[in-house]
Amino acid sequence: MNIEVEAGPISRIWLNRPAMRNALNGETIAELIAEFSRLGNDPGVHVIILSARGQKAFCAGADLNEVSTLQDVEPVRAYFSLMADLIETIRGVKVPVIAAAFGYTLAGGMGLAAAADFLIAADDGSFGLPEVKIGLFPMVVMAPISQLIGPRRTLELALTGRIITAQELDQWGFFNALVPAEALQERAWALAEAINQGSPFISRMGKEAWRHIQGMEHHQAVDYLKNMVTLVALSEDSREGIRAFQEKRNPEWPSAQTKKS
Repeated sequence: MNIEVEAGPISRIWLNRPAMRNALNGETIAELIAEFSRLGNDPGVHVIILSARGQKAFCAGADLNEVSTLQDVEPVRAYFSLMADLIETIRGVKVPVIAAAFGYTLAGGMGLAAAADFLIAADDGSFGLPEVKIGLFPMVVMAPISQLIGPRRTLELALTGRIITAQELDQWGFFNALVPAEALQERAWALAEAINQGSPFISRMGKEAWRHIQGMEHHQAVDYLKNMVTLVALSEDSREGIRAFQEKRNPEWPSAQTKKS
């Protein structure tokens, strides 16, 4: 397997091709799509952490050994379509997704990091979109990256191919937190545990609402959100949360009692 999975309320997906700097070949991409889809639809899973094995790279992007063998239109289209499907799958997962990135996080790897809902990164990491230097362009991953750092900075990275430090990228607002490399996994887990304290049902509803309003005009967003908060407030979890607050105890979320399918 090109990935490892640790299932549970807080599930982990590990890229596991460290000798290849966790580069994304077609098989790895397909495995990631399958696991994100499976875990995201499992009621027993409340948060997913995406990281990688090894020490040099979270993900160096496409596996160029494979890409170089693709000569015809359909195989090339199929590979990059699969990459687009992976980005959309991660963004569409029902539960919160945390990426924990370190080392080289380049090209498609930077796209994976951008697709997650939260990004914790090691402060000695290197990031960039170097595809232009080998005659490619980061067409697919520009979309999620541009939403985080803006169109001008994304175009600068894409056209120059320069590698930037985690500190510079942090100033552009790409991360939730920048931490020493040795604290990376602990910090990602701490964020996951904090999210896991809340209601799984309400977390899913909240993420769905947050995703839905991106790009909406203000009045449209407010109109949509007032309907969503009504659904949340009428849920069993909401009623339990309010009762627990009144009774000065920790809530026992009904949705957290759901057995895994």
